[in-house]
Amino acid sequence: MSTNVMVDIETLGKNNDAVILSIGAVKFDPWGHKIDDSFYVAVDPESCQSLGLKLDASTVMWWMSDERSAARSLMVKEERVGLAEALYGFNDWFGPESLPVWGNGATFDNVILTSAYKMCNIDRPWKYWDDKCYRTVKGMAPTIKLVREGTFHNALDDAISQAKHLQKLYFALRVPKGEK
Repeated sequence: MSTNVMVDIETLGKNNDAVILSIGAVKFDPWGHKIDDSFYVAVDPESCQSLGLKLDASTVMWWMSDERSAARSLMVKEERVGLAEALYGFNDWFGPESLPVWGNGATFDNVILTSAYKMCNIDRPWKYWDDKCYRTVKGMAPTIKLVREGTFHNALDDAISQAKHLQKLYFALRVPKGEK
């Protein structure tokens, strides 16, 4: 079994210094058909701002749209932790070995998380060579559609949907076993 991690974050910005609202992740075998383990934490946005992370008005307004009311209503009920506590929790769940980490976009999830780790002076649990872009692979087989599970824009639900989609993409693209 080859364990990979699909990560999804919800933020209040689009840049690498964005305030993080939540982190969702799953461990999975990209050549398999199931999810092995999951992680979710809601982050206190004020703890992000106190470290210098930023929010942008356009993203705040994007969250206010009726299309995101389901995710927003779940989010406001969540118990939140400080960013450093969230990252330490993620590291504990992740484990000591570097694993391939998939984010949705070469400049989004993994990059923003990396910035948060730097701002908190905490070591990121994966090596730079294990950064992977799910969006790139998704673009290689646009006819294989993503099937959303759960609440759209809930970080864990999105990570699960994306990991299952990547498994279908690996099969459709006939990615050889052992390729990362």
